Amino acid sequence: MKLATLKNGSRDGKLVIVSRDLTRYTDASFLALSLQAALDDWRRISPHLAALAESLELGSVPSSRFHEHDAHSPLPRAYQRLGGGDAFAGPRDPIELPGKIRDAKVDAAVAVIVADVAMAATEEAAKEAVALIVLSTDTILDGGQTGTSALSPVAVTPDELGDGWDGAVHLPLIAGARDVTSVWTSFPKVVAEAAASRAIGTGAIVRGAVETLSVSLGDTLRVEMKDKAGHSIFGAIERQVGRFEPA
Repeated sequence: MKLATLKNGSRDGKLVIVSRDLTRYTDASFLALSLQAALDDWRRISPHLAALAESLELGSVPSSRFHEHDAHSPLPRAYQRLGGGDAFAGPRDPIELPGKIRDAKVDAAVAVIVADVAMAATEEAAKEAVALIVLSTDTILDGGQTGTSALSPVAVTPDELGDGWDGAVHLPLIAGARDVTSVWTSFPKVVAEAAASRAIGTGAIVRGAVETLSVSLGDTLRVEMKDKAGHSIFGAIERQVGRFEPA
């Protein structure tokens, strides 16, 4: 299934289910107000979300047109993130460069969102804990300061990748004009290593290997991943690089 968070003026937005072709959505907030709320009770809630997703595909529930520019990052804020910042802009929000900065680097990657992972979990248990997969971008300013981060418009369950998922993602990450990055990070290994001496709480985001891009004022950053038929899986992170203007 595919999940998204629509902007509604709150910190955590409204949870919706998105159709596989990314054209329609249906409200899921009656099951869980936000994605974090769903993750907090993932074992119980996820089957109900999956049933709603199937109903959306069959056209048996009310739906509306899905517009990626209405979406926030699926998790607008994360309690924990292994690599990068823990607060996120929307996937179509601008990258705002402060002061006289004209250029920046952007790390683009695949990341996973996990349910609870026990301390000293095995790699098999860590793989079972992977609830959702997203794309992520992190802006790095001159001097190494972290700028704004963003996640893809849609988070997907691992089964949506078919044979492109076996604990690693075996599909190219389209970053900028390049279609060159095959993401081979073994997420069960990374998650298990992180949990070797401590438990990891539900909703934590674990980033894989990164593709680093250079951007300048006026550029448009676009990051996407497509399935073998050429269809977008997560929607696109597409952010215009502009100047930060204080309110």
